[in-house]
Amino acid sequence: MTNPIHLVEFEVMETWARMNSFAKSFAEIAEDSFESYLVAKENYIPMPDNEDPSAHFISEKELYEASFKTIVFAAMACEAAIFDLAAIQLGDDYVDKYVDKLNLVSKWVVIPKLICGKSMNIKGPALNSLKELTYARNALVHLKSLPIRSANNSVEKAEKHIGKIINSTENAYKTIVLLSLELNRLLGTPAGVLPFYEARTEIDGFSESSNRSESLIKIINRCRQIDSRASSE
Repeated sequence: MTNPIHLVEFEVMETWARMNSFAKSFAEIAEDSFESYLVAKENYIPMPDNEDPSAHFISEKELYEASFKTIVFAAMACEAAIFDLAAIQLGDDYVDKYVDKLNLVSKWVVIPKLICGKSMNIKGPALNSLKELTYARNALVHLKSLPIRSANNSVEKAEKHIGKIINSTENAYKTIVLLSLELNRLLGTPAGVLPFYEARTEIDGFSESSNRSESLIKIINRCRQIDSRASSE
């Protein structure tokens, strides 16, 4: 038995107007928070040996808050964006019945496939970053405090756990960029559910944000290179 040949090409809806659609706003908050994280990381004050530690605790608080906001809002952006994409392209009723109960990574695998017959690269950088972001988000929102007991190394355990979350901050922001780049490339047109991160020459009317720091632009360029390499493999 031969496989059926589909002669009808898919069509991506070009209208993105919906109420309570905040994916781009969440992505922008994540970006602003990530910029704050980069500044806090650069200006971080370590714990002094025999001095007043107040400056260290203020510095640590700024770093943690920027990191937490980046991770949480990046995950919110990814959740909202894939729902918006599915609802726009497949219809709200279909999404409510058959798609919305999937976990976040599965949604990003299944929904583009349903729309255009092509799936995101399951082993690619975008979905791998999304898996790491999901882990960090879950670890953060379900974080539990620990008693201070030096005998069982709880201090070391707590610092290691929170350190792992903090170290995933850059990945959280890169996840948004990588998902947007791969999704737009997969559909052959801007999906519109996340900000555009393509080079300005690749999308008519697109312009690079002049408010981004050089550090942030370098990370976006790195994501473009990662996506370009992944697309050629």
